[in-house]
Amino acid sequence: MKCEIKYAPTNLDQVIYPNVAVQRRIQGYATGQLEGHMILHGPNGTGKTTLANLLVQAIGGEDAMRETNEHEDLLDKRDLRGYLRQAASLARLTTSGKHFMVLNEFDTAKKKLSQFWTAMDACGDGVMVIMTTNKPMEIDPSIRSRCDLVEMPAISAAAALARVQFILQAEGLQLDSAQVLEYLRLREHWGDLRKYFGLADELLYLQRNDLPFPPWSSTPRTLKVM
Repeated sequence: MKCEIKYAPTNLDQVIYPNVAVQRRIQGYATGQLEGHMILHGPNGTGKTTLANLLVQAIGGEDAMRETNEHEDLLDKRDLRGYLRQAASLARLTTSGKHFMVLNEFDTAKKKLSQFWTAMDACGDGVMVIMTTNKPMEIDPSIRSRCDLVEMPAISAAAALARVQFILQAEGLQLDSAQVLEYLRLREHWGDLRKYFGLADELLYLQRNDLPFPPWSSTPRTLKVM
C-alpha cells in the first residue's frame, strides 16, 4: 500500500500544516473558538480536502452530519434554502450540532450561486460550509465575503520531514534526517505532499530490495534495518 494511503492522517494533530498561523486558525475552529464558513485555497497536494474532512470530524464528531451531494447537484435543488434548513434542524438534534458541507473545487460552480449564499445566510450557524479550491478568486465574491479564506501554500521539505521520517521509521528504515531532508528538497519545487510521500515509497523499495540509496552531500550514518 502506498504511504500516502497507509499513513493518511486520522486527526488534526497528524496534519502537515504549511505554517504555524494556519495551524492556529484551524485549532480555533476545531475548539469552537472560531466559527463560520471557510475556503481552503492553495495549489494541488497541500492537503486541503483531507484537512476539511478532519476539521468536520473534530467539530462534529465521528457521526457528524455531512452533505452527500456534490455541489453541482446541491445547487440544482429547487428549494435549497428549505433543504439546508431541514438538514440544520436535524443536525441540532444530534451530537453533530450542525450540518457540514465539504465542497471541493468550488471555483467551478457557476450557476444559482445567489440561491446558495442566501441559503447559507438563512441557516446561520446551523450549517458550516468548507470549500476547497486552487483558484479562490474565481469563486463568486458574494460567497468569498461570507467565508474565512485560509491559504494552504506549497508545503516545504522541512515541513514534511517529520511525517516522512515517522513513516520510514514505522516501516523499519532508519536514515539520518539530514539525508532525508536533502532528498525531500529535490522535490520541493512541487510543494506537493504526494511527491514527498512518493519519496518514502521509493526509499522503502530500495531498502527492501537491497539497492543503494541516492547519493547525498554528507556521509550518512550507518543504516539500521529494524
